[in-house]
Amino acid sequence: MTNGYGTLLSMEKSDGVARITFNRQEKRNAMNSAMMAEFRAALRDCWGCTVVTISGGDGPGFCSGIDLSEGRAGSTGRERSYEDFMGTWERTNYLIWEHPAVCIASVNGYALAGGLSLVCSCDLAVASEKAQFGMPEMGFGTFPGLVAPLASKIVLKKHLAELVFTVERIDAQAALRMGLVNYVVPHDELKTKTEEVAQRIAQLDPVRVEQAKRAVNLLPQLDWTAASRFGGTIGSAGRNATDLRESLDRFLAGQPGLGQGSQPR
Repeated sequence: MTNGYGTLLSMEKSDGVARITFNRQEKRNAMNSAMMAEFRAALRDCWGCTVVTISGGDGPGFCSGIDLSEGRAGSTGRERSYEDFMGTWERTNYLIWEHPAVCIASVNGYALAGGLSLVCSCDLAVASEKAQFGMPEMGFGTFPGLVAPLASKIVLKKHLAELVFTVERIDAQAALRMGLVNYVVPHDELKTKTEEVAQRIAQLDPVRVEQAKRAVNLLPQLDWTAASRFGGTIGSAGRNATDLRESLDRFLAGQPGLGQGSQPR
């Protein structure tokens, strides 16, 4: 099923997966306020009814950031408008963070500034070999106030410093080395690989997926003792003893479940 959200993006839902496609090609999918609103509407529309969401771009770009022509600072009124604009973008990213589904970025091209924040906000990322990543904000005389904090949770300090201070773009293989993406594939295999990852996750129990995503988001912020206790709480929350026993019985009978006994990639 395909749902339209104006002309700036579309969403198709099937088999527990929602596929969101940005469609502002002439701006390399830069986010203006209208596109942000459509994106948030799409995310809310698949809240609780999908296990996985995929966000990708149509055309040469994944997302080249926020539309500076709409949010640029100028007079006092413009500065207030710019602050509101950035606050809206922060809330848009937070919606991905708190979404119960596993969110995958399918990075087909440019992921710059705010576009890179989307990659960081998503739980997983699959990148085309043609993808490019960067934090150009310092070149405009401003700090990357959203993407740098998000990236700091993912990459090492020296990698973050490289992105912030050189304002150079990096290719997909460098992004993989930094840990910004999980997979890099030939450009014409991007959709196939993203679907493969999404369909694998979609086989999991949606309640357990939501609990596990919450754990993955919070565990890095906790010390060892708190993390251990929190992990144990999440691990036992909502556990059905009968289902668990039946799963163990199937495994012992030679019928392994998803991922059990599989070969490493």
